Amino acid sequence: MSAPTPQGLAHYHRSVKRVLIGMLILNLIVTVIKFVVGALTGSIAVLADAFNALVDSSSNVIGLLGMRAASDPPDPEHPYGHRKYETIATLGIGGLMLLAGWEVLQDVFERLGGGQPPTVTTISLALILLTLPINLFIVWYEGRRGRELGSDVLLADATSTRINIFVSLAALLGLLGSSIGLFWLDIIVALGIVAYVAVAAYRILSETASVLTDSAAIDPHVVEDIARQVPGVWFATKVRSRGREDDVHLDLHVKVDPAMATEQAHAIASEVERRVQDRIPGVVDAVVHIEPGQHTPASEWEVLAVRLRALADGLGLGVHNLHIDVLDGGYIVDVDVEIDSTFSLEMSHQVVSEFESRARTEIPRLLEIVTHLEPTEPGDHPNPIEGAEAEALRRQIIQIADQICGHGAAHHFILRHSHLPQRVDLSMHCEVPGDTSLPEAHLIAEQVERRLRAELPQLEHVTIHVEPPEERER
Repeated sequence: MSAPTPQGLAHYHRSVKRVLIGMLILNLIVTVIKFVVGALTGSIAVLADAFNALVDSSSNVIGLLGMRAASDPPDPEHPYGHRKYETIATLGIGGLMLLAGWEVLQDVFERLGGGQPPTVTTISLALILLTLPINLFIVWYEGRRGRELGSDVLLADATSTRINIFVSLAALLGLLGSSIGLFWLDIIVALGIVAYVAVAAYRILSETASVLTDSAAIDPHVVEDIARQVPGVWFATKVRSRGREDDVHLDLHVKVDPAMATEQAHAIASEVERRVQDRIPGVVDAVVHIEPGQHTPASEWEVLAVRLRALADGLGLGVHNLHIDVLDGGYIVDVDVEIDSTFSLEMSHQVVSEFESRARTEIPRLLEIVTHLEPTEPGDHPNPIEGAEAEALRRQIIQIADQICGHGAAHHFILRHSHLPQRVDLSMHCEVPGDTSLPEAHLIAEQVERRLRAELPQLEHVTIHVEPPEERER
């Protein structure tokens, strides 16, 4: 069963409520019939049966109240939503079934203690024959809709009505047994009904109890296997899940490379969440906790890089291009630090100075750290180059690329002003045969870039995307 969308969940609640209202109306019709017959005939037994039928309708009311509460959206006091109210309603219906079974069992004890066998009058027999088709329809329709919608409430209510049918049939069998001298037949049938009630109620109560006590809803090994398939995930552990079959909430811990940047780790966590929700039916929420794994063994340089990245993460900074040298037993570190481009130079210098200070404090062997400030946003003049200037430059680029990759291989050019005066940034695609190995394709791209830089010195930043020829056709 897939996890419903908010719109699908609303449709589900409306459908279940409509079925319950319909079944309640039919049960009330049965109750009214019994009350009318009892009033017209003055039969106390029929009136008692009418009151029992009215009590039986309470399972529909319990279901409606549960669905009403379950349909409320999440709120601050119920951040996981209200779906468990449906489970509580199902638990209530299971309790009513146990009560019905106990009443039948008491009748059995009374008979075994010397009580008189049941007497079925013509009126009560006519009532059974009149109301039996209605109850049979209720069981059939409510059970079918319950399976279609995956509703525990409807299935439990259908089972409750089925028990009423069995009790009515038991009365008929008891009458038949008395007429042919088999006075014990109704006792045997009643014990069979009690056994059926016990098994059905146990199933309902155990399933609802599992949900209400937060039993594991998903096999943790299935979740671990899905998480490990995500590139960058080393291990997946501590998988926990709970909730209904169609409303599962789970969380897990994922270990990744400790040298991984925060953004990349977050992207991996998001991908794990997406795959878990896509591949496991019923999962409405997945929370992935990222943990740094441990290299075995971790090199001296990896340890130092991890510590520097952790310090940068704490200050909201990104770092790259780490270069570490060793001099007289100590470290000299050059590193590019990514700073929000909206910061002034003074603000940027203060943040980076704090990063350098913490690095010197936490890494005793650090002799010197030199930081290069790099804005995280694009350059100062991200304007495209257009017109005759762009066309002339594009022809030169095509001529150079054709000599290396073949005629028509270069396409999809993006030319724009660099952040440096009189300089140009270039992005382009270049077709290479699909059976070319990746290292060879990379060398071809580098060869094109070297030729472009040699013949077009105004180029500052060059990005070449190599692809097989069929990609352009998609």
